Amino acid sequence: MKSLMKSIGFWLLFLLTAAVGAAAYLTKQLDLSNVFSFNTPLTRILLIMMVVLASQVVIKIGVWLIEKYAKGKDKAQLKQITSIYRYGIDLVLIFVVLGLLYGVIGPVVTSIGFMAAGLTVALQKPILNLAGWLTIVTKRPYKIGDRVDIGNIGGYVHEIALMHTYLSLIEQNEQTGKVSYVPNEQALTQPIVNYTKGSALVWDSVRVKVPATADAQIIGKKLAGCVEEVVGKEMKEAAKKWKADIRPEIRAAIEYTSTLQPFLEVSVRYLVNAKIVASTKTEITKKVLARFSKELKR
Repeated sequence: MKSLMKSIGFWLLFLLTAAVGAAAYLTKQLDLSNVFSFNTPLTRILLIMMVVLASQVVIKIGVWLIEKYAKGKDKAQLKQITSIYRYGIDLVLIFVVLGLLYGVIGPVVTSIGFMAAGLTVALQKPILNLAGWLTIVTKRPYKIGDRVDIGNIGGYVHEIALMHTYLSLIEQNEQTGKVSYVPNEQALTQPIVNYTKGSALVWDSVRVKVPATADAQIIGKKLAGCVEEVVGKEMKEAAKKWKADIRPEIRAAIEYTSTLQPFLEVSVRYLVNAKIVASTKTEITKKVLARFSKELKR
């Protein structure tokens, strides 16, 4: 990662140096030394258009460099880096354009100060959203691709913009196709649960209910066998990675119906990728139905 950032930094510095050199050359050759005097509106407009065009070129080249030298890196992290880069260039562009309009930077800073004082109360929400965005990109409570709950809204992080985080909503472990626009201020005011931070694996369980006279130990072994067939390999790999004893965990409990008829509920907990919880449970359930056909008919 360090070598990547050094390479990107070198090329961006080279690009900036080339841009400054080109600007100095044009100023000397085309006698643009008085361009900031703004003698005509046309001069202003042309210069601002040149600056905007140059900023877009810088964005395109910078994004290309980042993607080139970050090839093979996490796509979600790459997307977030390029977004921050774009926002940074846009922010610089705003200051440059304001500076060109005023002719000097002093009045710009003064004007921004007055505007900030006047708009702080009116723009509390956008300011809080911007503060939330800064918290997200610096503290990284979640990133693009993570499965999270922000307050009472749960889903996969689709995009992190300046004002909102876009979540692909989930119901019963399935994506609904709907997108929720969560204000970034929620990152400051609401609890955040990240299911995939550090690992994409989460705990889930499958339960079966059989007569109370059934042998819980035998039922548990059969149930664990079904789980092993589906996610056993992934759990073994997780055990090696974390250097921990991770295996399907069997639970048994006695419950009663409304007529006080007892029955035995046996469950098994297992690790599964958060993105395929529902499909994995379906696959395990099919194996359970086939293996427990006799017990379930009683």
